[in-house]
Amino acid sequence: MFNFLSSLRLFYAVCLALAAAFVYQTVFNRGAPVYAAPWFSALGVLLAVNIAACAGRRARTANLQFILVHAGLVLIILGAFASRAFRFEAQLPLRTGTETSLAQAGNALYRLPFSVKLQDFRLEYYREPSGVITVSEDKARREFAAVPGEVIKLPEYGAEIKVLRLLRDFGLSGKDKAADKSPYWHNPAAQLEIKTRGKARTFWFFVNFPGMHRGDLPFGVQYGLRDAEVKNFTSSLLITPAGAGAFTGEVSVNSPLRTGGYTLYQSSYDPADAGYSLLTVARDRGAWLVYLGFGTLLCGILLWLKK
Repeated sequence: MFNFLSSLRLFYAVCLALAAAFVYQTVFNRGAPVYAAPWFSALGVLLAVNIAACAGRRARTANLQFILVHAGLVLIILGAFASRAFRFEAQLPLRTGTETSLAQAGNALYRLPFSVKLQDFRLEYYREPSGVITVSEDKARREFAAVPGEVIKLPEYGAEIKVLRLLRDFGLSGKDKAADKSPYWHNPAAQLEIKTRGKARTFWFFVNFPGMHRGDLPFGVQYGLRDAEVKNFTSSLLITPAGAGAFTGEVSVNSPLRTGGYTLYQSSYDPADAGYSLLTVARDRGAWLVYLGFGTLLCGILLWLKK
């Protein structure tokens, strides 16, 4: 049994099986990740046992770099299991101006050793979006830049379109007047005056609802956006640890914030609510074992290269 567990054939077989699992997960899988499956964990355990048995078989004659490389690989695999077993992760929904220390994990609430207040939330775009008005009939389509005050003439219909207003995030005020709810392009809308047969009518067109007023006009009109791709979104936070002074910090998509042994990640936001931000709170007690494994592996590789 020891000879089987320490054999290279077993090592290659397990590595091929893991490679196949990674390819399947990356290219084909559309369901639950395979990383949580028991058979995937069994492959990881088998690989760790195989590497440890191989190192143990040659422990008396092997040099230091051989032992360090194999020990590093085993520590990395064990660290992955420890990280999964002892990792804490929960969601922290926030709204501008509110402060909380409660995180949600499923139906459970967890009180954090610090409170978080969302001071500001902002979106960044790759480019400033621009509005486009599309006039269509059957398969013919024409696009015009949406500029307030601009008049688009359509002589073939005996019509013209005047751009009255453009809103980034359409909302209604207390007096039912249209106004921007936020500076972000969450619910873009265009108010157009369309004159046909000497009669002028005013309509609101929305990017998120392109089918509006389809039967009210002899031609199709839609309002759309160009270059509206979000580049990043950032939450400005006030962190107040228990028994300590408060401090400010920012969390963005690729820039987490660490405090009190926890890490805050920017997870999502709500396009319908410009003051809402969703953070993920995580604490990984097994990460140190992974780092130790990589450090051990690196030392072994450097010794090998030096030789």
